Amino acid sequence: MKKLKKMVAVLLTAIMAMAMSVSVFASTQTGTLKVKVNDKNTLENQTIKVYKLFDLSRSGENYAYTVNSEYEDILKTVLNISKENPTSDDYYSALSKKTDTKEIQSFANEFTKAAVKANKAETAKKANITKGTTEVSFDKLDYGYYLVYQTGTKEIQSSLVSLDAAEKEVDLKGTAPSIEKTADKTSVNIGDTVTYTITGTIPDTTGYDEYQYIIKDTLSNGLTFDGNTTVAITDSTGNPSEAPGATIEGQNMTLDLSAWVRSNQENKGKTFTVTYKAKVNENAVVTENNKATLTYGNDPSSTTTTTPNEVKTPTYPLQIKKVDSANTDKLLAGAKFKLYKNKDDADAVNDKAIKVNKKADGKYVVDPAGITTEIVSVSNQLDDINTGCNLYLNGLEAGTYYLVETEAPDGYNKVSGTIEVTITKSTTTNVSEWTLTAQGAEGQVLTVQNSTGTILPSTGGAGTIIFSIVAGVLILGVAASFIKDRRKEA
Repeated sequence: MKKLKKMVAVLLTAIMAMAMSVSVFASTQTGTLKVKVNDKNTLENQTIKVYKLFDLSRSGENYAYTVNSEYEDILKTVLNISKENPTSDDYYSALSKKTDTKEIQSFANEFTKAAVKANKAETAKKANITKGTTEVSFDKLDYGYYLVYQTGTKEIQSSLVSLDAAEKEVDLKGTAPSIEKTADKTSVNIGDTVTYTITGTIPDTTGYDEYQYIIKDTLSNGLTFDGNTTVAITDSTGNPSEAPGATIEGQNMTLDLSAWVRSNQENKGKTFTVTYKAKVNENAVVTENNKATLTYGNDPSSTTTTTPNEVKTPTYPLQIKKVDSANTDKLLAGAKFKLYKNKDDADAVNDKAIKVNKKADGKYVVDPAGITTEIVSVSNQLDDINTGCNLYLNGLEAGTYYLVETEAPDGYNKVSGTIEVTITKSTTTNVSEWTLTAQGAEGQVLTVQNSTGTILPSTGGAGTIIFSIVAGVLILGVAASFIKDRRKEA
């Protein structure tokens, strides 16, 4: 009896010890999976999904894998297992035989395509990842053999990893779709037409019946989509491909290439270009820009939109402060100028000056269809301009111009010759840091002074008239003296 009691006590102790060890063992069977971005990728607005293909139990250096029944049907197909009712060992054996890197990657990609097509639920996911994030963590995941999938990449490049420790890391292999936008001009005149080019790469949409690929472009108020806008798509070989039409509503253009990329999978991985045009209108400013985004993804209800790709096409103003040379705080009205692109034209003061249009606020804008080339100063500082200028012409591209004063304010002398003016665009990303250089000075406002007083005469001018009047008086004086002398002699 005593022996029996001892045996029962030993058994109970053993059972309790086993229960405790199982409890401790179970508590260590979860870990954290850190997913890191590669240097060619971005996690912003991305969705990362993980699929647990096998459960994993670990004891020391011993591992036991059990197939996850959720994905068993896909694994059987992808691993080409013909056995009617395969066991976990069968799945493990088929997968462990894939030792070549390309074979393993092919398995990961084929499983991903099949899982997406079958709409299989993922084990866990992270979506709407914020800007600047370079890694995401999946905490408290059960130990297992996981497939990590970044949705909507240029091509499927899923990763495989065994989570068999408190923390494991895996690097993403895929590259998220992106677009690059350029313009054929770095600065513009009002009236110019700018050609924009968007370059992208045809993504791998295998297994995605509803893959979305939509480009949207938003123009600022100073740009207007060309009424004859056409969209031309060309692959990297230069061969044109039929393109869908763009939808334009106000300042917004939408180009839905979803069906096009799905039907062009023989060219996946190749680059393509989209070209379209916009005209610079009178509302253009120095900070002129437009922004393009790409929205993509295999699930129409959960797409990713890239950070706006911005192109800046600034146009610059000529800001003139017309003042009295003796009192530079006194703004002078009535000074008339013409602006030329060519010095010979400026020297000749011909009719090839830049055409302009005067707005209701007193400022001028470049207007190729304008009926005048003359800009005139006013007596007050123009509204909403904090530079103190009283003559403002907007809509010039960077470059050298020649300013001619054609008429001075009443009572003042006209500035002779031409004034060379150079507009230089910013050397930084801040387009507002442009400069204006003239008469050895640099800034953003050109001060032109006028003086009063007599000027030296020129042939045929007012001075000649003045000298003619003086000469006549002298002749009359000599004649009167001669007559007087003759009378005395008589």
